[in-house]
Amino acid sequence: MNQISEVVTTLIHYNVAVRDTLEYCLRKDAYDEKLFQEKKRSVIVEVDQHTPLKDIIDRSGENGEKLEKLIRDFYDEVYGENSTILKLADDGVRVDHNQHLAIYKYVLPIHENITNMIQGILNDGHSKNLDVEQVEKCFLAEEAMYRGVALMTLVSDLNRLFDEYNQARREAEGKETPASNFIGQDISTVIQHINFVRGNCRLTDAVYKNMEDKISALMEMMTGRRDLPVGKNFPDVMREAIETINLYIRDAEAAFRACYPQLIQELLDQVKADQEARTQAPTPAAPEA
Repeated sequence: MNQISEVVTTLIHYNVAVRDTLEYCLRKDAYDEKLFQEKKRSVIVEVDQHTPLKDIIDRSGENGEKLEKLIRDFYDEVYGENSTILKLADDGVRVDHNQHLAIYKYVLPIHENITNMIQGILNDGHSKNLDVEQVEKCFLAEEAMYRGVALMTLVSDLNRLFDEYNQARREAEGKETPASNFIGQDISTVIQHINFVRGNCRLTDAVYKNMEDKISALMEMMTGRRDLPVGKNFPDVMREAIETINLYIRDAEAAFRACYPQLIQELLDQVKADQEARTQAPTPAAPEA
């Protein structure tokens, strides 16, 4: 494994930890405590220690400072001891599902920053005719899975908020109220996040684009820019969008699982070999008096 592949692998690993935080935007009966602790550690350790990510940040001037601040704020607000979003209690990991927007605020731009970083490093590898085929394949597989997971959580929240908005309007006999306006603002924020995820995506394959088109159509129906299909109602189109995303994630996850564990194992083997080589290196002779 060449040096560029090593650096890219560590950055992919970091993006996975950031992406996996989106798990807490899905409503589940329970969340794995060990995985929570590992994600919590992984999010901060890369900027607290001498790592490839920290080296790149330190060399990136003002942009690097901004990214490091974003990561540290992310850790403090989402994983920190005083977090009101995630809390490890006696009965497991507690999640405040009213604060999904705070998770998106950090996860989406951090993942995008790291993705751009990886793309730049791969471009440099290509320019030097280095073999980065394996690590690039896994990078693209992670990219595909991330888009699916991000869009799944966002569309799930969009559907929930849309139902809440309509319920608030029905209770007010069709009138706008402070409650419906507040929900409407959250809907607008979620749509902005969806467009951010779509706008930064490098994927152009038909399967991804079909999912993206379904989501775009759903948003247009919700905002009155497109009629519902004949014979269908909102629950129908919302369910179809989620089913399409689920099918996409199923295949994207399989492709990612087929390459990621092997890549991480190769990195660990390389690190171990490097450490052994340093240990076995002869000690320089002391200078003569």
